[in-house]
Amino acid sequence: MILVRANNPGPLTGSGTNTWIFGREEAVVIDPGPLMEDHLSEVATRATEIGRVAAVICTHHHPDHREGADRLCQMTGAPLGLFQTAVDRSGQLAICDGDRILAGSAELVALHTPGHARDHICLLAERERVLFTGDHVLSGTTSVIWPPDGDMADYMRSLERIQKLAVDRLLPGHGEPITDPRAAVGTLIAHRRERESQVLDALGRGPARPKELVPLLYASYPRVVWAAAAQTTLAHCLKLAAEGRLRQLGAGDEAVFELA
Repeated sequence: MILVRANNPGPLTGSGTNTWIFGREEAVVIDPGPLMEDHLSEVATRATEIGRVAAVICTHHHPDHREGADRLCQMTGAPLGLFQTAVDRSGQLAICDGDRILAGSAELVALHTPGHARDHICLLAERERVLFTGDHVLSGTTSVIWPPDGDMADYMRSLERIQKLAVDRLLPGHGEPITDPRAAVGTLIAHRRERESQVLDALGRGPARPKELVPLLYASYPRVVWAAAAQTTLAHCLKLAAEGRLRQLGAGDEAVFELA
């Protein structure tokens, strides 16, 4: 596995987008990152040192992972692989849950892991006991769940799915490799359940919009992430409403939630 990190640091990208190169005799590039020529040139060079680039694959459609994909495909002659619902033109590879992708004598298994995005996939290297997680599991932070493309119930189910995998490392779309996968995913699940309890406790004081809960729930976080935090809080509220634990009044960002 080769890591080439894009120079696009920020509040939601951490130290930058991780582009991973995987394979033996042939290469698969995972998450080309932003449309930055110097980054893509380095990725193309490092990938072709392994051999022919068999495919360029995006874990999901967000620009910090997808934007440079078409240019990298042009540079390497490789096809672009996307989850089946994200395919938007001929020549792209439609990837489905359970598909196996060959990179020479190496192999990846695609796992559909919706939650952060509907089209999100993780890629499992069974022999190497490694999972490429995109934005589903990150290092040093948590994923933003932004409805309607993001769904908290889907996210929790996807976390529970990957927690059962026999892997030794998680290679995320941002941040450093994770060397204790089961503990890391367990911590994320516990964090989301704790946040859910906090939402219920806060609404026990009276009805509120999700964004009105952010100063309480995210008091220790920098304000630059509060807009994204409001969307994740909305995702929690929508999940709880679907479960009958909250009532929703209105729709969109102005929706008000109260205890059922």
